[in-house]
Amino acid sequence: MTNPKLSVVFSSYNGASRRLRHTLDSLLCQELSHDQWELIAVDNNSNDGTFDLLKSYSDKLPITILQHHTPGKSGALNLALDRVKGDLIVFTDDDVRAEPNWLQAIVDCAVAHPGYGVFGGRIVPDWEKEPRDPFIEWIPMGSTFAIVDETQSGPCDPTKVWGPNTIIRRELLGTSIRYREDIGPLPGKIFAMGEDAEIIIRLAANGVKSYRCAEAVVHHWIPASSVTEDWVQKRGERLGYGMPALFPDEVPEGVRLSGVPLPTWIESAQWAFRAAMLYLLPQSKTRFWAIWKYYYMRGYRAGIRRYAPGTLAR
Repeated sequence: MTNPKLSVVFSSYNGASRRLRHTLDSLLCQELSHDQWELIAVDNNSNDGTFDLLKSYSDKLPITILQHHTPGKSGALNLALDRVKGDLIVFTDDDVRAEPNWLQAIVDCAVAHPGYGVFGGRIVPDWEKEPRDPFIEWIPMGSTFAIVDETQSGPCDPTKVWGPNTIIRRELLGTSIRYREDIGPLPGKIFAMGEDAEIIIRLAANGVKSYRCAEAVVHHWIPASSVTEDWVQKRGERLGYGMPALFPDEVPEGVRLSGVPLPTWIESAQWAFRAAMLYLLPQSKTRFWAIWKYYYMRGYRAGIRRYAPGTLAR
């Protein structure tokens, strides 16, 4: 294969123990012929059968298998970027199920809209267990589950393009624009969310426009263990932790205590007080968001110390 139209890229950490086979099987069913695309899959320091599972598809898919022994999704994706050949790079995850026309829809969309450099496909939830708790209606589905269930195609805000269905023209990345390896999923500890958003934000700052391609659909697996108030609220801590890395200019100015701006401490205290007052009360949207904001601010404070210490000099 010398000149594929698409390079599909994902990293997998212990995917064989989860949904990787479903992802690969959905790629087998793509309507776009194999000579039009390639798959670059990175085994990111797995300790299950991920590598062997990927190898078992070598005679079924146009796949290149890489191994990245340093834990971290961003580093694994950077390794893949050094090998891509396609004009369009399609970033996804190892727990999606792609519609059969997914790749063909991406090609059609990119050809029809040459003035756009970033495309975001539709991401719909694939629930292990259909949620019935009312709190599911209160949460931001994008930052919580990477769900973007918009059915209308058209120009979109770059912050609405999410990781499991992100497409970038390869010419825009060149050899210099890569994922920041200090953010993104790491096993066994809190990590800063937003590695996918950060690279899109950088491109947007350089004038690259984004387009939503609603015809390109993947289903994103959401295990039942993630559909609880406690899990979602604590995910807010990861989101907050990454915000100073993505938006350092939005870190408040002023006097700092223990490396954190005084206005951030005041806002944190306000949400901690509300969460404490509402914690023992019955479930409600107000109670949910008070606790969510408490965790978000806790992550945000840690993120300032980690990613934005230099903003003190502003």
